[in-house]
Amino acid sequence: RNVTGVQTCALPISEWSLADIEHYGKVIDMAKKKYKFVSENDVGEITGTLDLMIEANIVFLEGLLVGSKFRRMGVGKKLLEQAEELAKEKKCTKIWLETNEGWGSVKFYKKNGYKVTGEHEKHIMNQKTLILSKFL
Repeated sequence: RNVTGVQTCALPISEWSLADIEHYGKVIDMAKKKYKFVSENDVGEITGTLDLMIEANIVFLEGLLVGSKFRRMGVGKKLLEQAEELAKEKKCTKIWLETNEGWGSVKFYKKNGYKVTGEHEKHIMNQKTLILSKFL
């Protein structure tokens, strides 16, 4: 048959399981699980947040933001360490993220063991976006 339009049905789960076995040798849990880390100081101010998503055994670091008055105080490093610890507990093999070239975050991630593994030309707001990864 021809495929037309958008279908609201999906293949049976058993078909996905068969494809997993064919490609990976076992059934893979592809459910996306999201986690949020929040850092606070002694007076309860939020100093930073980190959001990540785990799919199969890969972590996508969706966002890491440290409040401007709390930067260069180890907040980002601590959040990143906690994320990496969770990833290892969940038996993940890699963390990856995207950030724009020329941003201070590039230096931060490289300092913490991440390497540039790809790039998107003319990405968000026509800027070059770098893909950084770290194997665990």
